[in-house]
This record gives sequence, structure tokens and C-alpha cells, in this order.
Amino acid sequence: MASDHREEVKNTMDELLLSIPGVSGGKAFGYPAYKVGRKVFCFVGGDGIAIKLPPDRVQALISNANMSIFEPNEGTQWQSWLSIDLKDPNAYADHRGLYEESVQFVGEG
Repeated sequence: MASDHREEVKNTMDELLLSIPGVSGGKAFGYPAYKVGRKVFCFVGGDGIAIKLPPDRVQALISNANMSIFEPNEGTQWQSWLSIDLKDPNAYADHRGLYEESVQFVGEG
């Protein structure tokens, strides 16, 4: 995977996620990432972010605009990863509940 990402999205996610107890920053898959314990639950890459959720939850969310199953490359889908691509970096704050859900999901696993 390439290491390209939007720095303004990373800055927004730093503000949102690093304030959650137990969350730390780092790198994963070559991208800026966020972990709970040693497990990655979110990373910033390409035009947006990807968060880890149960596959059935990802399926329920992909009908929303700007959300899809994460595809690291064409033809490969990560069924437990939801991709969120928003033009306005500040709009990522609207999905804080999903990030907290991801922290809980990954933290329990």
C-alpha cells in the first residue's frame, strides 16, 4: 500500500481519537493509524479513513453516502473495514459515535 493521505484529515482524526481513553497513534499498513492496546481500529489513507467494525455493521452502513467497504486494491475487499471519504476534514467529527464503536469492537477482540 502507498503511504499517501490527506494531512488535514489526519489532524482532525488526531483531535478526535487521541482524546479517547486507551487510544494511541502510530502507523499501520504504511498509513497514520490509531490503536486500542496493540490493535489497529482506524487509519488515515487515500482520500479518507478506514475503521474496523463487525462485517454485518459494515454492510449496514455502506448504503450511506461516502461510506463503502475498504478496498486496499481493486478486487480485494476487507469485509470488516468501513471506508469513509469526506471532502471536508471537519465533517469527520460527525461520526465520532462510529469511532467509539470501533474502539469498543477492536478492544473486545
